[in-house]
Amino acid sequence: MIQITVLDDRHTEECGAGCCMDWSSPESIMLVNQQAGERFGDKVRLEYLNMSITAANPDMLKWKDEIRNKNLLLPLLLVNGHLRISGPFDMRQLMDTIEFETEMRI
Repeated sequence: MIQITVLDDRHTEECGAGCCMDWSSPESIMLVNQQAGERFGDKVRLEYLNMSITAANPDMLKWKDEIRNKNLLLPLLLVNGHLRISGPFDMRQLMDTIEFETEMRI
């Protein structure tokens, strides 16, 4: 199982030119889950975490510190808890990341 987490903070400003997928949208998450399921079966689980409303836990506090200390851009794409992309990314980049992870596990 590959755990994909999109970590974002909807209180930050979005790109005005529509350069980033709206990961907070339930429709976006449903679409990604559907496409990932068709392409990778049940090997992938995707979740979206909004840092501005997610309860504080040790992992969330760790990521908030990482973002601040390393000047990371949101959203973050995490695979099994490890940072893969910092900053805006689209569905193609997410699918490429999942494909890479599945190939590395073979």
